[in-house]
Amino acid sequence: MRPSRSDAGAGTGADSRDERVSRTQRAFRVFVAANLGIAAAAAVILVLVFAGVVPAAETSTTGQAGAAALSDTVTMWAFIAAAMSTGMSALGAAYAVGHVGAAALGAMGERPEIAGRALIFVGLAEGIAIYGLIISIMILARLG
Repeated sequence: MRPSRSDAGAGTGADSRDERVSRTQRAFRVFVAANLGIAAAAAVILVLVFAGVVPAAETSTTGQAGAAALSDTVTMWAFIAAAMSTGMSALGAAYAVGHVGAAALGAMGERPEIAGRALIFVGLAEGIAIYGLIISIMILARLG
């Protein structure tokens, strides 16, 4: 005679589920905190680049028609900001498309008529990467 589900894990079913939920919530908090930290660092870099502030470096005056050119430090930070905006947005888009795509396929498995609407949500998640690429192009265009 096989034990029923309620007999097999009488005390461990709810505990393991609560533990999984707790781990998921902690992981989500860490994920959000890391993304906020990265966003804050990118915002500081963008402000420094767009304001023309040179952190701990002198400005060189060689450039076109005697205008002040950006120093090597500012150029370096601009390239780092462009790379971070493209890279992080691509990672975020990949994460979003993975989850949205899986949910869309699950929904289409039960109701095939919603395929068009599900595809819209996957496209919205992919738009995150496009936004990062646009920001990178704006940063690099600012360098001249």
